[in-house]
Amino acid sequence: MMSDDLMSDPVNPAEGPSASDGRQAAKGAAAAAWNTNKFRDEYLAAKNKLLDQKFSVSEYPDPLSPRPPHPKQYPPGTDRQLERKLQELVAQVRSSAGHGVVGSA
Repeated sequence: MMSDDLMSDPVNPAEGPSASDGRQAAKGAAAAAWNTNKFRDEYLAAKNKLLDQKFSVSEYPDPLSPRPPHPKQYPPGTDRQLERKLQELVAQVRSSAGHGVVGSA
């Protein structure tokens, strides 16, 4: 049962099963109109114009997977101990500044 069968249209009230059958036949004819060779050819032509034919998703990494840090972020010779020392130094500078932000007045 279609939703059209449950609710009547106030402009064109349903007159029984023959009215809904006529609407369903019209919907079927409209739905079948796109299923032609001409439509498929036009669809493929439009699709080919819109899509980059050389694009392959397999060439790009998963954006949600964890990645190693960028090489410029951690120069050669940087290890966890050096990073910990730098973080401690930053914490000391922030605590000595009074408000926790360096350079604030």
